[in-house]
Amino acid sequence: MGTRELEDRFAPQNLEVGGKRYKLDPERKYVEYLGWSFYVSHSQTLGVMLFDIRFKGERVLYELSMQEAAAQYGGFQPKAASTLYHDTHFQLGADMFPMVEGFDCPFGSTFWNVTVHNGNTSTVNPNSICIFESDTGFPLSRHREGDVPNDYGFSNLGVVKGSLLTLRSIAIVGNYDYLFDYAFHVDGSLEITVRASGYLQSSFFFRDQGAWGPRIQEATQGSLHDHVLTWKADFDILGTENTLQVTELKTVNTTQPWWPELGEFEQIALETYNVETERALSWGDNGQLMYAVNHARATNKWGSPRGYRIVPGKSNIRLSTADSPFSRRNTALSKAHLFVTRQHDTEPWGNSIQNLNMPWKPQQDFAKFLDGESVEGADLVVWLNLGMHHFTRSEDVPVTLYSEAVSSVMFAPQNFFDQSQDGDLRNRRWYTAPETAGGGNATELVSEAYGIDLPQCNVALREPTIAPLVQL
Repeated sequence: MGTRELEDRFAPQNLEVGGKRYKLDPERKYVEYLGWSFYVSHSQTLGVMLFDIRFKGERVLYELSMQEAAAQYGGFQPKAASTLYHDTHFQLGADMFPMVEGFDCPFGSTFWNVTVHNGNTSTVNPNSICIFESDTGFPLSRHREGDVPNDYGFSNLGVVKGSLLTLRSIAIVGNYDYLFDYAFHVDGSLEITVRASGYLQSSFFFRDQGAWGPRIQEATQGSLHDHVLTWKADFDILGTENTLQVTELKTVNTTQPWWPELGEFEQIALETYNVETERALSWGDNGQLMYAVNHARATNKWGSPRGYRIVPGKSNIRLSTADSPFSRRNTALSKAHLFVTRQHDTEPWGNSIQNLNMPWKPQQDFAKFLDGESVEGADLVVWLNLGMHHFTRSEDVPVTLYSEAVSSVMFAPQNFFDQSQDGDLRNRRWYTAPETAGGGNATELVSEAYGIDLPQCNVALREPTIAPLVQL
């Protein structure tokens, strides 16, 4: 395979040409960024965990942490049919290794180490967490107004730059490298993304077993499997008195006096209610369900409950099999799109590292969390599942690509504020064009930069390096 035209040039890079706009306390693992603040923790079993997440001083989440990465396979061969992985069993947080600057993370990123303990030895894994700000690749907001006779096609044009802060880690578990991103957007939204790259657990190819995956190489079948990764989101919207509100978009038949000739006609309407007790939940059909965690009493200026919406992104799936003998009770937290429970200190994790070997009577039985307690006006935990149905393909050889094996979810303000959170951002431009009626010449376009000039870029890139592990 030859190289592509122009591939001899260095690929585009993300650079913080204006200097870093985030503040860090490396000792306390504390981060501040344009209104956001949070603490970073690390667990050998679970990897990166975030605590006390606030936006503009108001708490949104007490804890946000990945709980399990399950993978279940199918096939007409003993290994494929029985394979179930719980990656926390293999210590997701212990297998975080140095990342390559400029490739795993942009040049100029901030890197943090993690310490892993094994027996009587502690090992420092350098550059295992990276933090960087980047351009979103699209404006946060913009508007053009006016069809006026001038050379510009507008009377006024306003645009606000979009940016976000990303905290990234990569966990290597056997044949997969999981990439975890926590992205803090400047509008108050928080996005979780997981990507998977690595080589397939495959099977021998037999012509009559196409139901379990296609032939992907000479004698190799790509084994069909699910990846389901569970997050714990302990919401504290302005405190611990929270509710989970469901808003359903429904079609209703109505009549209105302005169109008597139409008689009864169909349109969309909202039905809103709160979840009363702990339960499993689904995203519903056609995206016509919205879940929002609200404060039980606090409202914004317009009388709407202040809260955060849970926005499904790519591939928000659950485990396909509900009754497999290999994942009967030990994988209960993977069998719905999301769950809501009441927070208890006795329910800190959704799974146990021993559960992999205990399918019928697990050490930590998540199903017992759902015992009918009220979740109205309570301290709530939402357990969310991301992941992918891995429809294996020839392009998974030699390794699966991050571009396609991806899943995400976003927490976005839902009436948490009185208006959008772009009005206090100075990285914007406002253009006013003169009128030139009658074919006259346009005078100079007026531009307002709000004191943010374009910086001069003079950055010396260096070859990527990987730091060695250090045993203590």
